Amino acid sequence: MRSVMKYILSGLCTALLVIGTAGCSGGPKASTPEPATLPVIGPDSSVPAGTDQTSPTRDQTEPETAAPTEPTLPSTEGTSEAPTQPRTTEAETTAPRPTDPAPSVPDVAPDATNFRTEGTNGYVIVIDPGHQAKGNNAQEPVGPGASETKAKVSSGTASRFGGRAEYQVNLEVALKLREELLRRGYTVIMTRTGHNVDISNIERAEIANNANADAFLRIHCNGNDNASVQGISIYYQTPANPYNGPLHDEAKALNASLLDHMLRRTGARNAGLLESDAYSGINWCQVPAGLIEMGFMTNQEEDARLQDGAYQMQLALGMADGVDEFLSTRAPKNR
Repeated sequence: MRSVMKYILSGLCTALLVIGTAGCSGGPKASTPEPATLPVIGPDSSVPAGTDQTSPTRDQTEPETAAPTEPTLPSTEGTSEAPTQPRTTEAETTAPRPTDPAPSVPDVAPDATNFRTEGTNGYVIVIDPGHQAKGNNAQEPVGPGASETKAKVSSGTASRFGGRAEYQVNLEVALKLREELLRRGYTVIMTRTGHNVDISNIERAEIANNANADAFLRIHCNGNDNASVQGISIYYQTPANPYNGPLHDEAKALNASLLDHMLRRTGARNAGLLESDAYSGINWCQVPAGLIEMGFMTNQEEDARLQDGAYQMQLALGMADGVDEFLSTRAPKNR
């Protein structure tokens, strides 16, 4: 009996072993879990080709969040206040910032003589653009009470190289000088503002005298039979001038300042400060005066410069600088 039971138990175990083996080999295998995928960065559902997800650009310690779909305002560094919108109101974007406007320069009347424009600093400068379109050969004394006479005014020299005449260049520079002096606060009187005038050298000097001018600048160009001669020179009276010799020192100081600054501005050759009593436009003056020869129109290189507006402006700036220096130690005569 005991043998029978042992046999039955042995068979039962064998059957169970067979059934278990069949269940493990014949049934479907359990699926292996997929490895976890990296989170997608940004608002899109895909990462652009070539993006290295294993090397994000942000700090690894910073938690990654989805990028906002709306742009945020820039943060205000160093404050706890909420950021504000940039200041772009219409008034601020279109209106210029307050600045001191450049002073306007009044226009000149055409073909006027003794044309005055008031300034603000108390000084009066008379500018005489030498010559005019048509000369006047009628005679006038070279000085007060003189028996010697000269033509009232000539038309001057002219370019030999296709440029403009002297009387034209003289006025071009004189108008630039006028504009600059007005900007600096001077009262400016022009003996002429155009070419179609008839005003003698005595009349030009009397304009300066009647205005009690602080300085009288006579603007000219030079000429010479020798085409190689060039440079800036200024004429004024000698100490022995019988008409206004006592003004020599003041005239010399004025013209030394003018020449120095004109040479600095232009780089022109220094043709010197020259004393002469042959000019009626100086002899009749009772104020500091100088006849400024800006260069030689008979020298091709210098004539080309004299015809150039930018160079003319440098001449004018040099004269204005010279006037500034001369008057810096002198009180206005008309106050």
